[in-house]
Amino acid sequence: MRGIPADLDLSFLHGKELVQVCLGVWQVQFHFEPTASLAVEGDWELTDAEGRVIDRNSDTVRDSPFHLHLLLQRVVVGTEGPHRYRSRCNSRAGGLSLRVFVSGNGGESFSIELGNIFV
Repeated sequence: MRGIPADLDLSFLHGKELVQVCLGVWQVQFHFEPTASLAVEGDWELTDAEGRVIDRNSDTVRDSPFHLHLLLQRVVVGTEGPHRYRSRCNSRAGGLSLRVFVSGNGGESFSIELGNIFV
């Protein structure tokens, strides 16, 4: 597993507003203004200000709706790089956090369009 580079700088997302979430069978895309995009093919979860998971990806058919719309029109106020025990990127926006994890299957987990970052 390649994992997330320790020096991955996501500060370019700070101050960007999420304007679109696109759901696909194998990918969720997050589009920001000014221009930047995050395409997630791996695991992700959305947590509230207390750290409770309110939504996550699923490999099975969902019986409940997605809650990713809660991130729309929110501005990214901070990011965190990889964590020691489980590689993830974390973006905070208005009390919500989107965590993107690196999968262990060797496939692509996410890509960022602005500097062509692929993990």
